[in-house]
Amino acid sequence: MDNIIKPSSLVDIENILTLAQRKVYNVMIEHSRQSIHDATTFSLSVKTIREKVGETLFKNNNDVYEQIKSIGDMPMMEANIFGKDKKYPTRIAVNLIAQVEYNKDQEMISWSYPPFIHKMLTLLNTPDANDIGMYVRLPLSVQSQFSSKHSLALWEFCRSRFDEKRGYAESPFISVEDLNKLFHTNYESWNRLNINIVKKALQDIHKQEPTYFINVVEQKVRHKVVAVKFIIQRRLSGVPLVEAQNLKLRTTKEALKTSDTQDQKEIVRNTAVEKFLATLSPEQQTRIQEEAEQSIPDYLLYPTTEKEQAAYQLLLRMNRIAIVEALIHSQQQL
Repeated sequence: MDNIIKPSSLVDIENILTLAQRKVYNVMIEHSRQSIHDATTFSLSVKTIREKVGETLFKNNNDVYEQIKSIGDMPMMEANIFGKDKKYPTRIAVNLIAQVEYNKDQEMISWSYPPFIHKMLTLLNTPDANDIGMYVRLPLSVQSQFSSKHSLALWEFCRSRFDEKRGYAESPFISVEDLNKLFHTNYESWNRLNINIVKKALQDIHKQEPTYFINVVEQKVRHKVVAVKFIIQRRLSGVPLVEAQNLKLRTTKEALKTSDTQDQKEIVRNTAVEKFLATLSPEQQTRIQEEAEQSIPDYLLYPTTEKEQAAYQLLLRMNRIAIVEALIHSQQQL
């Protein structure tokens, strides 16, 4: 189980679950998918659950059962809260688990779903044309790294919107009220919600998720933020191409002081860099871009505002030029 395939309706859900419960439920969903058409009850060993979810989230084997039992004991919660899945034109509230059993002798957990959830999960293996984009692929290796339920919820939300082909996506504008549902919080202002929840969640996602970075765009009415949207863009990471100590990379301060209007010397420099890049393969150019990103300081590597993103892109360009110039110099010495 390298990936979890999850309906977007269950991604966009009131985040009542704890971190451990949400991770457990995701693992349960993926395990059920393999036999959802032939079974109504599903079983998984406690050992497997702990390995896939994370050992540190449980006190002991019995705690695994207690966490799953708690999911079944929860009241109905609203799903598809942003209306992304058009199969459900009206608001829906669901229970996530109908029944759970724990066989202590065999150390096995068994469970079943309510009819509504079971029917939803049967479509995981048989989506029709109208269901494209209604399911999200969540890498288990990334999920296991999160230590906050808010980070996990926002990560799933952004992944469910991300367009792999375009390498870009924008969510619709979401009201502060609906964001409170996504995080299961009760902040009246965006400012407090952003400081206490969203910024921390974005920093965590950018640290753990190798695929993209996220910016937030605010919608204001009379200077008050009433809604925000998330812009998700592909980011690069990779194996170093040139040892960092062999490069004279610009510092952040130097890069940010660079004028937008380049002088003639800078133009000549950039022309030489672009000519050299044109002689390289696409794979080599990609590796240069990846190495340029690795040289960016941590505090700029994960931009969360438009200003930070502008600084990130500027420093990325400066580092890219420095790497190419180092390669040119090394070839001239051969």
